[in-house]
Amino acid sequence: MKIVKRIIFTTIALAFVGAILYRAIWSEPAQAAVSGGLVRTALPVDMMVVKPESFTETFPAVGSVEANESVMLKTEISGKITGIFFDEGQRVEQGMLLLKVFDDDLQAQLTRARANLRLAQDVEERQRQLLEREAISQQEYDVAFANLQVAQADVALISSNISKTEIRAPFDGIIGFRRVSPGEFITPGVDIALLVNNNPVRIAFTVPERFAQLVGVNTVITYRLEGLLGERRATVYAVEPQIDPNTRTLQLKAFSPNHDGALIPGAMARVEVQLQTQHDVTFIPTQAILSEAAGQRIYLYRGGNVESVLVETGTRTHDRVQITNGIATGDTVIVTGIMQITPRTSVTPARIF
Repeated sequence: MKIVKRIIFTTIALAFVGAILYRAIWSEPAQAAVSGGLVRTALPVDMMVVKPESFTETFPAVGSVEANESVMLKTEISGKITGIFFDEGQRVEQGMLLLKVFDDDLQAQLTRARANLRLAQDVEERQRQLLEREAISQQEYDVAFANLQVAQADVALISSNISKTEIRAPFDGIIGFRRVSPGEFITPGVDIALLVNNNPVRIAFTVPERFAQLVGVNTVITYRLEGLLGERRATVYAVEPQIDPNTRTLQLKAFSPNHDGALIPGAMARVEVQLQTQHDVTFIPTQAILSEAAGQRIYLYRGGNVESVLVETGTRTHDRVQITNGIATGDTVIVTGIMQITPRTSVTPARIF
């Protein structure tokens, strides 16, 4: 009886082992074994042929838009406003009369000063003729000449005060909101209105001191503004003569045309500074690089085989990285599928660019 049970147990065990061996031999991976070797399915990957190119290194910076000219109009003299001759938001030309302060008292003073001047001129003329005939002394003539100069100074002083009662545009531009009203009594220092010339505008920005030797007058920058489509260009016209010791940055300013008036002073500008142009440089997509403890690694496709190569990198952009050592012109870099690749992996080009 024991012998029968042992035979039955042995038979079941052999059947179980046989089933496992059958599955292992005739499973899908095993079915690919032919002629003593294993047929592997090639992995389709994108590849890139290395080509040298020219590259202009750029540096991102945050800047601001400044007006070409900007001034808050104020008066230098006290008095009542008798006239305002501009509309808010109006474009004005240099020399245009914008505001008038009461000046009747000054006009009266000017009339009297001019009368005194004519009298002093007549006296000086008569005294000069008498001096030529030696009918008076030099001292008597000097007194008459001094009175003439005083009269001339009085006229000039009052005329100057009258000119201060007229606020004129110091340059072409757009005038903002007025802070005063007709009939109001104003004193020196009171704000009247803001006058701005915004064509061209100035783009003010800073760069770290390590780039100080790479930028200067005539450096071209590009920038973008919030709410405005497209990229604009500006040219550096001035560089601060020293680096800010607190921030260790260098300030620059660039002129940018503003014919359409879309650039508003005070806006933030996202600037890209063009530092220098390099020739015959090599770039590959960032996704083609593996970062390891040993360094930066890429895979090359050479003669139908995958080859692992350590490389040295340089400048990076948002989607590319410069390779300074490790590959040469004409090499084919594997770009996609690198996480699945080993040097023994069989690959096939899905796309070559």
